[in-house]
Amino acid sequence: MNELNELFEQAQEGKLPPDFDRWSLGGKDGWTVAHEAAYQGALPQGFDQWGLSNDRGWTVAHVAACGHLPADFDQWALADKDGWTVAHEAAYGRLPANFDQWALADNGGWSVAHEAASGCHLPPDFEEWGIAYDDGWTVAHEAAYHGDLPPDFDRWTLATNNGITVRDVYRSGVPKK
Repeated sequence: MNELNELFEQAQEGKLPPDFDRWSLGGKDGWTVAHEAAYQGALPQGFDQWGLSNDRGWTVAHVAACGHLPADFDQWALADKDGWTVAHEAAYGRLPANFDQWALADNGGWSVAHEAASGCHLPPDFEEWGIAYDDGWTVAHEAAYHGDLPPDFDRWTLATNNGITVRDVYRSGVPKK
């Protein structure tokens, strides 16, 4: 077995030495030892090379966003080649309670809040309903489409550029939760 394979195996098992510092070693596709350790949730405390990226531009932080980011992580805007940020990747229930970068958008204009709404993962106290995509489709529209508006929602008249309101989307017969 070659050295890189051995390091990947150690990363998978969380058995890299405490003083390991060769995180950027990787294969032809740019997937590094750090990516593998992040995928397995085996990065050491104090890891700071979140921006290492593979050929797609996926950083170690994107990989760790599946539930393995530290509580003090703050590099939410790290993005791949399409502008897909770490926050977008973590939007499915893995953002911290104090997350405040809801308007952060990918290259196409899709915000973190839209992504969270599409997966029914907006926090109960969410208030930034008016964040809008280029055509005026707001986070409220997305949440209504997925049947995930809170009981006290009161922004029914928010409208897209062509006049579709949140109420229209809600009443359209989209299956509700």
